[in-house]
Amino acid sequence: MKINLQECTDEELLLKLAEGENKALDILYLRHSGRVLSYALKRGLPQERAEDLLQIVFLQIHRKKHLYDSRYKALAWIYVITRSELKDYRNREIKDFSEWDDSLSQTEGSVPILEEKEEAATLLAELKPREQEVMKLRYLDELEYEEIAEVLKISESNIRQIVSRSLKVLRSLGKKS
Repeated sequence: MKINLQECTDEELLLKLAEGENKALDILYLRHSGRVLSYALKRGLPQERAEDLLQIVFLQIHRKKHLYDSRYKALAWIYVITRSELKDYRNREIKDFSEWDDSLSQTEGSVPILEEKEEAATLLAELKPREQEVMKLRYLDELEYEEIAEVLKISESNIRQIVSRSLKVLRSLGKKS
């Protein structure tokens, strides 16, 4: 009896994928690529980079198919991979002399370009310890404002203000150099 993969749940599709049924990945892609792309776009990636990340995520789903544990929801597992790949993608950008981007910042204007890792460390050293901690959690650990607030036991609005003030300081330091 041939199983119709279209009728399978996401969890069943991941199990089929692990058994070697590669068509299951196509169905998962059709079902969830829009969500993954939207997730990346909402986190500030431009369309082209978000599409790159989308491809990386589904490549990782294929590579890690044997690691899926059916006790967990498939979509949650896909989001864990997406978040991890987004963090890795951003870290590669920073290492490749990219610009810090905070589209959710309360501060207008661009964020300073960090041309080298040492420059980033030097700029962050100019901030107060609490500000350094918040900026590292926001940009290097890729945490959302709400998550940082939970970790540091500070209100989310206070975290946003710290990021905003820190970006102003970093911008002014970037203009001086």
